Amino acid sequence: MKRLIIVGSPRTNGRSAHLAEMLFEANIDEHPEDELFLVPLSEIEVGPCIACDACRKKTPVTFKNDDGAEVTEGRHRCVFDDDMQTLYDLVDDVDEITIVTPIFFSGAPAQLKCLLDRLQPYFWAHGGKYPKAKRPATLHVIGEGGDPYGYDALVSEVKSALAVAGFRLERLLDWVGRIDADGEITAEAHEVRFDEAGKKQRPKLDLSAGKDSPKKGGKRG
Repeated sequence: MKRLIIVGSPRTNGRSAHLAEMLFEANIDEHPEDELFLVPLSEIEVGPCIACDACRKKTPVTFKNDDGAEVTEGRHRCVFDDDMQTLYDLVDDVDEITIVTPIFFSGAPAQLKCLLDRLQPYFWAHGGKYPKAKRPATLHVIGEGGDPYGYDALVSEVKSALAVAGFRLERLLDWVGRIDADGEITAEAHEVRFDEAGKKQRPKLDLSAGKDSPKKGGKRG
């Protein structure tokens, strides 16, 4: 498998960077046969989408096929020549994406929002529709804590943007308040899973527990 880890923080040495590095090392240990890519957005240049609509039309893109031969074909791509062009190749190629990011006012940091918005060409590649997202994605949410408004906006942004590229958000790991300023994990993350419709999965009740025990009476509400 090919896996991509994207670090959405503008900091090169913050909580998100430390966790992403740990995830990278853990993936190497657990899946030594896989190809793994780590992309910190703090170290590359990805500009914002300006809604020019140029990506509605196909432009010639040269790439290597499975046999190693160079092939040129028309694809929907952004016209800006920055590091997003390399990221498009990775997004096309990988089997799984993991995003590690802090929360900025309930949403994505500017650097990550730029990347998410620049996935717009995939929307036009599917005829202006959302494709059936099949490849798995995981979101790690980082924060010092204290924001009373949560991070629903961040989750919605990630779900929507990744969906047009063919990825479905399957897991969210909430690390808010669980990683200190030095990047040390102080508590386990709270995990949330999503079903195919993007809704949070509720834990199943164990109806067998206490099945043979006598029932206690009580008033009906």
